[in-house]
Amino acid sequence: MLASLRNLFSLLLSPVFVETFVLVFLAEWGDRSQLATIALGAAKNVYGVAAGTILGHTCCTGLAVVGGQLLASRISVKKVTFAGGILFIVFAILYGYEAYNMSN
Repeated sequence: MLASLRNLFSLLLSPVFVETFVLVFLAEWGDRSQLATIALGAAKNVYGVAAGTILGHTCCTGLAVVGGQLLASRISVKKVTFAGGILFIVFAILYGYEAYNMSN
């Protein structure tokens, strides 16, 4: 029993687990889906909202992990990171342009 608890804690405190938890927690904090979940939780059954949120986020994240694994087997991580960076720059320029034109 003690050995299995030790294995559980070594998994939960492993560097990859902690890094992934912090990354997802900080990325999701205050985004639109969280704000929508807050509104749903205030207006609807909190247990149903919690179950739906957990299941939806689990499915979405699971697909991202499996998709990332498949993508990494075909394309180098460096290329994916570079493409993601370029996309973020393009989005920043587009949103900056849109915000500038909306204020005029």
